[in-house]
Amino acid sequence: MNYFIDVAASAQRDLADAFDYIDLNLKNPSAADKLVAIAWKKFRSLDTFPQRFSLVNDPFLSALGIRLIPVQNHLAFYKVDSSTQTVHILRFLYGHSDWQAILRADVLPI
Repeated sequence: MNYFIDVAASAQRDLADAFDYIDLNLKNPSAADKLVAIAWKKFRSLDTFPQRFSLVNDPFLSALGIRLIPVQNHLAFYKVDSSTQTVHILRFLYGHSDWQAILRADVLPI
């Protein structure tokens, strides 16, 4: 059964920011285009068996069901809702960022 892929606004913003950084700061538009193409291909691949990628290596976040998929030097974080057959892409972050703190800030109330 195919899952619906929902890409959150924050993940779309993250992907756009990564594109802009590679395109404008690193002056490598072809690498920026390639990153976006690979990211979308991996997002779409989650429509079948999205649980194939591991839960994050963080007890709190993994208890929330957050999984990750590597995309070049970045990580896409997502949750699977089996009841609605939906994959929610939550964030798209640079692999060497403090992704645990970023994700925790997203899910914890201030």
